[in-house]
Amino acid sequence: MGKVNFLSENIINKISAGQVIENPSSVLKELIENSIDANSKKIEVNIENSGRKLISVKDDGEGIEPDDIEKIFERYTTSKIKEINDLYKIKTLGFRGEALYSIGAVSDVILKSKAKNFDIGKEIHIRGGKKLNIKDSIVPDGTIVEVRELFFNTPARKKFLKSDMTEFRRILNVFIPYTIVFFKKTFIFKNEDTKIIHILPTEDILKRFCEVLNIQEKYLIYEKKHFEKIEFEIILGDMNLKRNQKDMQFVFVNNRPVYNYTLSSSVNNFYQKFFSSEFFPVFALFLKLPFEDIDVNIHPTKREVKIKNENEIGRKIVEILDEIFKKGQTKIVEVDKKYEKIEEIQRTENIKEKIEIFDFKEQKTEIFEEKVSAGLIEKLKNASYIGTFKNKYLIFEFENSLLFIDQHAAVERINYEKFLNEIETGKINIQQLLTPIIINLNQEEIFIYEKIEKIIEEFGFITTRWSENKIAIHGYPSLIKDIEFSIRNILSEKDIKKYDKDSVAKRACRNSVMAGQKLTNQEVKYIIENLIECKNPFVCPHGRPIVIEISEKFLDSQFLR
Repeated sequence: MGKVNFLSENIINKISAGQVIENPSSVLKELIENSIDANSKKIEVNIENSGRKLISVKDDGEGIEPDDIEKIFERYTTSKIKEINDLYKIKTLGFRGEALYSIGAVSDVILKSKAKNFDIGKEIHIRGGKKLNIKDSIVPDGTIVEVRELFFNTPARKKFLKSDMTEFRRILNVFIPYTIVFFKKTFIFKNEDTKIIHILPTEDILKRFCEVLNIQEKYLIYEKKHFEKIEFEIILGDMNLKRNQKDMQFVFVNNRPVYNYTLSSSVNNFYQKFFSSEFFPVFALFLKLPFEDIDVNIHPTKREVKIKNENEIGRKIVEILDEIFKKGQTKIVEVDKKYEKIEEIQRTENIKEKIEIFDFKEQKTEIFEEKVSAGLIEKLKNASYIGTFKNKYLIFEFENSLLFIDQHAAVERINYEKFLNEIETGKINIQQLLTPIIINLNQEEIFIYEKIEKIIEEFGFITTRWSENKIAIHGYPSLIKDIEFSIRNILSEKDIKKYDKDSVAKRACRNSVMAGQKLTNQEVKYIIENLIECKNPFVCPHGRPIVIEISEKFLDSQFLR
């Protein structure tokens, strides 16, 4: 008897649905795209239990005609494609006819809709792909879709959903791009019936970008260009907007939010001229291309698109960025003077208090006469500082070796261990502020902050909610150099269970002394003395090496000596 079986229709349906519906955010994506395609002016979303219990999308669009209500839950039914050539000129966000069929196969769905010019609407109830009920319904023009009990009949897929926090963030990350690019529409987002986002229409995409992400317009650059068949709109963050993750980077192709490695890398690589590898820029690319130059059918969920001549487009983007920077359109970093002064005083005091290591100019030769048999620690203790490379790597000489130290990784390790020790001993040295530092947060960061405010207070971060989208810093651990960066880094953790002392210390201390920052001899001495005292002086808290040794023998071999 053979081993190959024919799958039942029931199993086939669930597998197919899983290709499109991976989690609550993918449900929301499909429903929002349907609402936008229906020419809605207002779209309202409500979720419960991070979308596991309910995902509701209500719009005031064209609605669904009564004769089509049942058809839309059948597989491969669509009003957007009639023949094969239509696939090569897709102008709508949805087109395959899979969305509602796939959602209905793995959840409990009630859809109510009334098309314009009809007196009454229709309501249909689908559960696990089966029609339970259809009836007339008195509803306003537009459509309401309520998706409940996602994956109730596919426990294996339900098991692989992430934590509530992670799924909520995924939902926000799907919702936010549409609110940016469709700036003439009203968007409302509710969590457990509590309104957390309400964005009104505007005629200015830059203003919408600022409103959605809670960014001041003075820190942004807007440019519009046209090359042959391609239209570019670019929003760039200046030097003030440095992020510790790529959470404020958007690419839109013909108003479709997409991921495209080539285009994103073009911008990120360009900014590496100005940012260290720890930072990422803020940007949004809006491309208008001929529809026949785009293939949106290469990915099951349409997350990625294939663009004709995308490498050439990437080069054009770099040319635009280079032109903007050469024209001096980027702004100078603005620093809160009160904060700068506090930081400088603290930095000077730390050096005076902590640095009592030998003066490199007056080293006693007897140090080097000793036979050193220990490893790198002993070499570091007895090495002489000979300079720095690119204000990034400190160079030391010891007998027949050169020691290269990553200054950022070294100070990060030092501050991490000091901060962790303060937490463990309950003796956190807190820098109190007479005037609080106000930080703008986006909706995702606000959501995390509300969950962890009391947790991080135990670690020395004294904060309060200042307004709807702002928090105030009243005090912070004195070891922290850039409090805003540290707070944002802490808020970027996706799992609430990971807000323990070790994780918070790692994230808080990440922005210690940065690559590219010029150090004085005193500061170099401080780094070496304190690095030697660390429990693990050779690896930063995130696993990168701190010290690399290059021997004279290795150099001789490279020069064929």
